[in-house]
Amino acid sequence: MESIEAVHNDLTVYEELGAKTNSTQFQNWFNAGLLNEVDEAFVTETQEYWEDHYGKTINPSLHLAFMNYTGKRDARVIPGRIMRREILPVLNDYNMSTFYGDKNLYDIFISAPRTAETILKNINGTYFDANNNCIDIEHASKILSNNHTDLIIKPSQSNNGEGIRKLNVKDGKIYLDAKIVTIHHLEEIYKQNFTVQKAIQQHPTMAAPHPASVNTLRMVTFRWKDEIRYLFTFARFGKDNDIKDNATAGGIRLGVMDTGEFFNVAISDDGQTHTHHPTTGYCFADLEPIPNYDEFKQFAKDCHKNILHQNFISWDIVVDFDGKPLFLEANFVGTQTYYQLAAQKPMFGDLTEEVLQYVSNELKTTKPILIKKDREKLEQKKLRKQERQKQELKQMQKQNVDLKKQNRKLQASLEKKNNKLMTKNEELKDTKEKYNYIVHSKSWRFTQLFRSLLKSIKK
Repeated sequence: MESIEAVHNDLTVYEELGAKTNSTQFQNWFNAGLLNEVDEAFVTETQEYWEDHYGKTINPSLHLAFMNYTGKRDARVIPGRIMRREILPVLNDYNMSTFYGDKNLYDIFISAPRTAETILKNINGTYFDANNNCIDIEHASKILSNNHTDLIIKPSQSNNGEGIRKLNVKDGKIYLDAKIVTIHHLEEIYKQNFTVQKAIQQHPTMAAPHPASVNTLRMVTFRWKDEIRYLFTFARFGKDNDIKDNATAGGIRLGVMDTGEFFNVAISDDGQTHTHHPTTGYCFADLEPIPNYDEFKQFAKDCHKNILHQNFISWDIVVDFDGKPLFLEANFVGTQTYYQLAAQKPMFGDLTEEVLQYVSNELKTTKPILIKKDREKLEQKKLRKQERQKQELKQMQKQNVDLKKQNRKLQASLEKKNNKLMTKNEELKDTKEKYNYIVHSKSWRFTQLFRSLLKSIKK
């Protein structure tokens, strides 16, 4: 059967093809209709491709979702788990990700020509100004209160939009969520390791679908064979008037073609597709192309040059009010499945077979470091396993104590019975001795005639 329409609520067809039907992503895609068409011949072709080039069969759910979403059948699409747990740890040194991911150090090692303007840093509880001069908390407070533009505060050692909030300054007072706060309040919220930047004025094209958020381009670059290459881009738009564009917080991803033009259909993290923005109703087909897009691609590649330990990087680039690229953040992981869906192309394109061969060879001789979250998950899994083993050991020890008690009781009972048996044996021995004595006595021999006579009389 070449292609079938899957019967909803019957997951057998997917399970027989190797899909992990209990995963959240599968459920999202299934409910969103991204798995309605099932092409068994394509799945077979995909499994053969991965066996040939990577030595294993795969979960084909993403390939089916990609086919349903884009209309393309491409075996080179990389399954999310393989990308996250195997490929990225080979390409990137995740021992260095905390360093490279610290937003307070961007100006030192990335040194992008255009970037969000940082006015204050907190690093391990110590404050620094825009020129990295160490300052006290009073000076830090004055920097905030003397500012005349809206500000953005966010943790400096996390990504994907975590903890981003807007600060307003009016008449020397700092407002957070319409409430007056001091720098001490901010410390209570963020503790330490945070950064404060001036709010960005984005280009009207990027603002149009959802003006409340700073909407960014997620641009992916890849260092391969001594060359930094541009792979693809998708735009991220916030929703529900949230200031964040973070797609994993419910935002929208819309692919960008290599020409800077946008695709007409976007996808959200729940797998739903959108021709119009769900909050504003803006039609994505009306978006104008990104101006001077080749400049953006070169900008992303230039940003990558100073990050030496990470070969695969996702950049959050803002289209500034003047149509120029502006660096915002660097990311070293991301939701790789949705990268490929949004961009409507496989992760490595024509480089896929080379990359798979390289990673496969590396994994035969090395055990790369996973990303921090995955290391923590594995550690938690290990701890849960150890806890289960401890509980099982306690239960076995209790059972052992109970068995020992039973054993002692049985031994006592056995000893008692043995003693009783020994007594009986002694009695039997004594009886036998008496019997033998009688049988061999003279009186026994003399009375033999009388006993025989008695027997005959009884008969």
